[in-house]
Amino acid sequence: MPPLGATPSDDVGPASLHPTSSTTNDTTLTPSDPKDQTTRDDVMRGTPRQYGQAYSERNPPPNVQAFREQEQQRHEASRRYFESAEGDSTKSVENEGQGDPTGHEKPESDDGAKAGATDDVPIGAEKSNVLFQPMPQADINRVFDTLRKDSLQASSVIFVVIVVLDWLLIGRSLKLLLKSMLPASGVAVAVYFILTGIGKNAADRKLNQSDPETEKLKYVPESVEWMNSLVETLWGTLQQEFFDNIASQINDTIQPYIPKGVPATVKITDLGHGCHSARVLSMRSLPDSEFGDLVPTHGIDKSGSVAEAKEREAAVEREEGGVFYNLEIAIAYHEAPFRSRKDQMHADILAMVGPVPLPVYVEVKEFMATIRIRLQMHPDLPFLKNVTFALTENPKINACVSIGASWALDLLNLPIIDSVLMSQLNKAAAAFVQPKSMTLDMTIYVGGSDQKEDTEAIGVLLVKIHRARDLARQDTRGPGADPYLTIAFSKYEKPMYATRIIKRDRNPVWEESAMIMIRPEHVKRRENVFLRLWDSDTTGSDDISGVCEFPLQDLVMKANEMQKREDKLQGDVAGTDAEGVLEWEIGYFPRADYENALRTDAMDPRDHHGEKKEVAEKDKTQNAQNSVPDPNLPSGILSLTIHQCINVQVDNPNKKSMGHVQVQDQDSDGEDENAAETISIDYIPSLYVTADINDQLVYRTRVKKINNTPIFNSTAETCIRDWRLATLTLSVWDTRKKTEDCLVGVVSLKLSEMFHKSSSVAKFYTLGGGDGTGRIQISTIFRSMKMKLEKPLLGYSVGSFVFTSPIVCVGDMSTSKLKLRASGSQRAIKSGGSKSDDGYTWTLEKPQNILPVHFRYLSPVVLEFVGVGLTEKLTGPLGKNKQYAVLWLFELVDNQVSDFTLPIYKTNNPDRFTQNVVTQSDPNMQLEKVGEVKFSAKFKAGIDESHADFLNDHNQWTTYQSWLAARNSGE
Repeated sequence: MPPLGATPSDDVGPASLHPTSSTTNDTTLTPSDPKDQTTRDDVMRGTPRQYGQAYSERNPPPNVQAFREQEQQRHEASRRYFESAEGDSTKSVENEGQGDPTGHEKPESDDGAKAGATDDVPIGAEKSNVLFQPMPQADINRVFDTLRKDSLQASSVIFVVIVVLDWLLIGRSLKLLLKSMLPASGVAVAVYFILTGIGKNAADRKLNQSDPETEKLKYVPESVEWMNSLVETLWGTLQQEFFDNIASQINDTIQPYIPKGVPATVKITDLGHGCHSARVLSMRSLPDSEFGDLVPTHGIDKSGSVAEAKEREAAVEREEGGVFYNLEIAIAYHEAPFRSRKDQMHADILAMVGPVPLPVYVEVKEFMATIRIRLQMHPDLPFLKNVTFALTENPKINACVSIGASWALDLLNLPIIDSVLMSQLNKAAAAFVQPKSMTLDMTIYVGGSDQKEDTEAIGVLLVKIHRARDLARQDTRGPGADPYLTIAFSKYEKPMYATRIIKRDRNPVWEESAMIMIRPEHVKRRENVFLRLWDSDTTGSDDISGVCEFPLQDLVMKANEMQKREDKLQGDVAGTDAEGVLEWEIGYFPRADYENALRTDAMDPRDHHGEKKEVAEKDKTQNAQNSVPDPNLPSGILSLTIHQCINVQVDNPNKKSMGHVQVQDQDSDGEDENAAETISIDYIPSLYVTADINDQLVYRTRVKKINNTPIFNSTAETCIRDWRLATLTLSVWDTRKKTEDCLVGVVSLKLSEMFHKSSSVAKFYTLGGGDGTGRIQISTIFRSMKMKLEKPLLGYSVGSFVFTSPIVCVGDMSTSKLKLRASGSQRAIKSGGSKSDDGYTWTLEKPQNILPVHFRYLSPVVLEFVGVGLTEKLTGPLGKNKQYAVLWLFELVDNQVSDFTLPIYKTNNPDRFTQNVVTQSDPNMQLEKVGEVKFSAKFKAGIDESHADFLNDHNQWTTYQSWLAARNSGE
């Protein structure tokens, strides 16, 4: 390495500076005579780059003629180089055996660069660093194995042919057959050895012919000049704002290190990288074994404080969640000659000692360092997530430090101050020397973070569907219609919500509420909210009864308010009318702004010296990462991203393994080590993930076939009625062909605990409660909406209706059986009722007092009192009369016990009474009150054991299994 005080003309490159960790090839080619020495010098020596020379002078504009001349010169130089090398080898062979006259043995020369070594040789008349890579050796064992097999087959055929011909032509006795086998065997063996010998000789000749070419290819250099060109280009594109942000971060970092009793502050006022770029001397890839403590592991290091232990565990989580690439880079920098100080790498520091300002000017003249970098790769653009770096040793730095003025005396030229300042610099750099390191989240600088900064939805539409009147008859028989309604943003877009189907009714009363998420593209495209009424048909496709449109732009302009509508239905074809009127409400509610009082990283704007601190622009912004959700706005949007699963293990459901594979170990240089090992693959699962919110399935990923570390990066957004009471359950499943899917494990999370520090969380969670093990990485973000739903609408959609008291009915009625039904479940109470003078009383025991509910906001609890008679199918005096009491569940508050007194009606249209939210007679239905029923009950939010007997589809089955696993694991 040259002295740090080298002149500006000394080129700081691979010829002058080498990292201590890289291997240098110190051998030289010794020519046998001066003529060879002159030829070698002409070939090997290039013109060094002159500093201060313009880029256009060093690199003139390309043209076809110049390119051909350059290629011809390069080929001619290469030819002379290899001819001279062959001449040296020939002369060394001729002189072999001629000992030294003094009697000493001649030392062996080494003309080749060692594998992985670096050396400086000219490439295209440009002095640069190169890396000689060893050529892979040809493996012809497979060729010989194939040749031996073919020769053996040919010999066997010849043996059989000779024996068969002797048997047919000479004689067919056993004695003659045995005699003929001896010459046949001799001929077959001779043919076998002849064929194998011919093949081996041909292969040897081919290898001997290709040896010179292979030997030449061993010395084809791989240069890092492409990297230096890239660095030089990027160096000029860096803007000063980038370094201003770095300076502000450094200012915040160094303030706590100043003792409180010292009346001094230090601030970097200017930080510049200069116009002359640093040079890359060498680059090489390294295995994990070379990186030591940069590769964290669980529980090995027990030293340090609790904070350091938490940091190590966080590093372990980062390690488990990605693919890593290790790189060692040696870099050097030299100041550009005859340039002003601002054009060099520099830092201006202002130190305030009391009221006295003390400016300090630092200029870096040259430095050299070897850095080991560990890159965590990411499946999304730009494919880089975290960077961990460390120095292999203290960097070699030559700098200039002046106080008061940039042209003042350099303090590093003073003997005592020189040693003191250099020791301080080495002490500061020691914080980054292995085993210490620093990790940067590169997604902040280059984007592509797997943690979202905000939700995609910018607001929600709250739609309340009340009723429709006088719909057109669609069926020739019966009442004429089975209506339901869908909500979408255009005619051809998939519906985002659908009401329940009301059978046999042309005047449906739904009283349903829907929350529809709005994204920016909906507003930009000026979409219309499109409501379409359908008639459900059991055979064939459904028919359209009418449509209704409303401009989304008008709703956005009148945000945070509901608009009541009563619209006449239009035909599906533009300009046509349809029968019927729709009564509904709609309103747009945008995302709520963050409250300053809910910020979790708020800091004192003054430092401990009382001075006002400068706050970086990014720290002034309040976002989901530094604010908790507003408890006064419980409804909003939850964005969930399922990133990946790692280390998933599950037992093999089959008796046989999946097969065998060959595993080849490699050393640190990437060379094959030992023999290939054949291992048996027991089982690799095919995984997918389901997400349940409030015990209701909301999202399922695609299946990743035969992969125990699948990467999903799947995002889903959904509306949350009340984040304070909501739960999120993530389940990892392994698909099975002949049996039910296997539940590997679950994670159950309460949103109130997740978002106690911020509205955005990205974390690994351990799977439990299933038949396997593993970890899952997710990120979530919640944004509140500027709307407040009624308290009954803040609950779960899945739960159980629980009777907490006996059911007592009074009135003029005769009943023998009580039926209870809700959406997805029903129970028939045939016994347990007692008759009195006033009526009947039923005392229900578990599980009869629990009625599972799957769609709470779409259904009622119906109490059906069946009278005495022959059968329920007959009407009149011989049939069993029925009376009904209906309680709609959207009116209840979760987990709150209430006393209910419901009227019992006898009606001529029980379908309308039990499907529609009606309480009075109308032209289509007559209601006659025959009594009252009294009881105490509550809606219990969430799944319980009673749901096991009422699982109607696969989604409900998976949700129930996830709930069981979460309960068994204690979550």
